[in-house]
Amino acid sequence: MLTAYAITADAEEVASGTALELAKLLELVITKIPLWVAGAIVIVLSVLVAKLAKSIVANKLEEKGIGDEHKELQILGGRIAYSTTLVLGITVGLKIAGIDLTTIIAAVAFGIGFALKDLIMNFLAGIMLLLSHHFTIGDFISVGGTIGKVEEIQSRVTVLKAIDGTRVIVPNAQMFKKQVTSFTSNPFRKITLEVGVDYRHKLENVVKICMDALKHTKGVLLEPKPSVVVAGFGENAINIKIKAWVSSTGGWVKIKSNLAKNVKSRFEKYGIVIPWPIRTIAQDKDRPIEEKDFVEQSVAEPVEGGQKSKQASAPEVASIITSQTPIVSQTPQVVPQEVEDDEQPLRPLNEKR
Repeated sequence: MLTAYAITADAEEVASGTALELAKLLELVITKIPLWVAGAIVIVLSVLVAKLAKSIVANKLEEKGIGDEHKELQILGGRIAYSTTLVLGITVGLKIAGIDLTTIIAAVAFGIGFALKDLIMNFLAGIMLLLSHHFTIGDFISVGGTIGKVEEIQSRVTVLKAIDGTRVIVPNAQMFKKQVTSFTSNPFRKITLEVGVDYRHKLENVVKICMDALKHTKGVLLEPKPSVVVAGFGENAINIKIKAWVSSTGGWVKIKSNLAKNVKSRFEKYGIVIPWPIRTIAQDKDRPIEEKDFVEQSVAEPVEGGQKSKQASAPEVASIITSQTPIVSQTPQVVPQEVEDDEQPLRPLNEKR
């Protein structure tokens, strides 16, 4: 009886303690729920206020003219306003909810050290890119083998529009680590066109014709002055380099193509020949070609009882070689027109003197 009574007393005590704990927990939940809701509302509102602050700061900087010349400063100012407002709002919201910030900060630091390492690195690299002014939105750059126009510099990535129209996303950390070539940081860009001319031409005439092509090519700048130089002597031609300056934002690929067309048309007009590879075979004049110079070929003929090899005669061999040798047409080359006097103007081939 005593044992049953003790067990009953213990059970009643446990039940009483459990009910008391549940009551305390319920009281805690009822007390904390309004604070949690209020904290959540503050955090949500802080996100909206942060976006509004970003827009206001960006508009103010644009009104002052900062965004026209330094677009990156306008972007950076908006991001600072957004981040600052958001951090303050989250801090206030957590305080209202009664959450210990020490634990939150420790957890965030741990996550930053491991999981968010690349994210933070890209974010910091984006800030450094905006402050360094190495390139800005609208510049034409090359990075990691990709050539394109900078469309956006976001907090984590930089967006390029490649030449073929594709959209290339490059992490800011890669933009910061790799070599970046800017084609528009200088207002001028040099283009070089190489062409070979026949050895029989006077170089003074070739230079004049190339300079005339430069003057009549739209987009080629006269200052800095273009130039035409002799680059060297090739196996079949004298190598000429035509150098000119164009606007770095004026479509230099198209300008170079038009320059090549103008040079080609003027070469045809004035009889300047662009040679092709030629091979000259020298024959010993003291010894004429004889039939024995041909290699005898063995022609097998089937006969009764097996195969028998028959030696082809010299005329037959010559006939075989002739039938297998392609006929090379001899196309007469245009005799270039030269100007005897440098002061005398160049005349087209079809112009009567």
